[in-house]
Amino acid sequence: MAVFLYSLLFVVFSTTLFFFLRSSRCRRLRLPPGNLGLPFIGETLQLISAYKTENPEPFIDERVNRFGPIFTTHVFGEPTVFSADPETNRFILQNEGKLFECSYPASISNLLGRHSLLLMKGGLHKRMHSLTMSFANSSIIRDHLLEDIDRLIRLNLDSWSGRVFLMEEAKKDLIC
Repeated sequence: MAVFLYSLLFVVFSTTLFFFLRSSRCRRLRLPPGNLGLPFIGETLQLISAYKTENPEPFIDERVNRFGPIFTTHVFGEPTVFSADPETNRFILQNEGKLFECSYPASISNLLGRHSLLLMKGGLHKRMHSLTMSFANSSIIRDHLLEDIDRLIRLNLDSWSGRVFLMEEAKKDLIC
């Protein structure tokens, strides 16, 4: 019984200490008002479920009504500042690299890879974007490559049109 009480006391103390340190860290960062949600998970699950619906705006609208057009939440493992204010967004975009450093959470960066076009910044991003767009919009791509891609996709789709016997395929996988 004493071990159980000590364990319970330790868990309560650890949880209280965790929330205290977390809230004091956020106060030091001077983040906009908001809700950081559950530890580690934050509001990631709510954000993902909102974007699986036809209308994801209520996730943002609820927080804008509660905290204002600039609010903090905790998604993908990091505190994240959202801005639903057009003037603020314009100011941030005009001063990116000077006053602001826009970034994705580390989990998204790891998923996309550090050389992803989405993660590039400044002049490098502009050059890569224009290179990609000029390549994608070129007449050679439109006239030749797209026809080949279309033909290959149709061939592959046609090969899938036959009936698949699930039990036979499963047996093949087990034998191999």
